[in-house]
Amino acid sequence: METHTPVVLPTRSSKYANIGLRVLTSAFLFMSLVILVTNVKSDYTGLKTTVHFYDRVGYRYMAAAVVIGLAYSIMQTVTAVIRINKYSTQGNILLDFYGDKVVSTIIATGAVAGFAMTGELQRQIGKGWTEYYHKYFGMSHAADGFAFLGFVCAFISSVVSSYALPKRV
Repeated sequence: METHTPVVLPTRSSKYANIGLRVLTSAFLFMSLVILVTNVKSDYTGLKTTVHFYDRVGYRYMAAAVVIGLAYSIMQTVTAVIRINKYSTQGNILLDFYGDKVVSTIIATGAVAGFAMTGELQRQIGKGWTEYYHKYFGMSHAADGFAFLGFVCAFISSVVSSYALPKRV
């Protein structure tokens, strides 16, 4: 019977990998937030109304999830850099572990809410959206995609941070 030994990254390289993943998470979430906030479309029916992200519940939830994920990712990146610079191994590893899991789940649900809201808007407008709304929907999908990529990086970061759990708990 073979024994399987798990592959665990060395401590120093896992710290740098985790920082890199957190920076990528922050970058993807920041791009998603910028695209979501700046994606504005005027109504072409002559009603002189403008469609913003805060007019739709799904986009508001996505924006809130992205802001929470961005704040957590920046905070964790700064904390990790400070720990490396001080050569400190101290830190609440359980808070990092569970925080990563919760925040990656929040980001994932925000990305899904954005995809669902874009699909719902396309279905409401129907086949008549043509070129006028094409750019709006394309930008919405880009924001949703960047939020999803942020989730993927946050999830991988949570897996990397879970490797430190058996050593320290």
